[in-house]
Amino acid sequence: MKKCIYLGCTSLILMLFATCTTVDVSTEPRTYTHTSMEYEILGEVIYESKDRVGYIELLKSARNMYPDCDYVIDIMVDQKKTVKRTIFFVLISESDLSTFVMRGTAIKYKY
Repeated sequence: MKKCIYLGCTSLILMLFATCTTVDVSTEPRTYTHTSMEYEILGEVIYESKDRVGYIELLKSARNMYPDCDYVIDIMVDQKKTVKRTIFFVLISESDLSTFVMRGTAIKYKY
């Protein structure tokens, strides 16, 4: 009986550690090894906001940078989280400030 409980606990702990992963998000610009006859890659677009992020906002930002932009591909959304603590750290007050960051690649279709 003790052996079954030991094996069950061990397998649960192993499953817990096997499911935890960390993703390293690179801030380097993405490069493409192929060229397409259908579209031209204009460049990377970054949009940051504290309250609202979405594809429309990213597309507007891309069109401000590249007026010929038709579409944004390869989109990633990240969240920057900063915790502001006052005197005595958690004892008095703590506020959470979040900023959302969207990145993508602006393209122009060749007609």
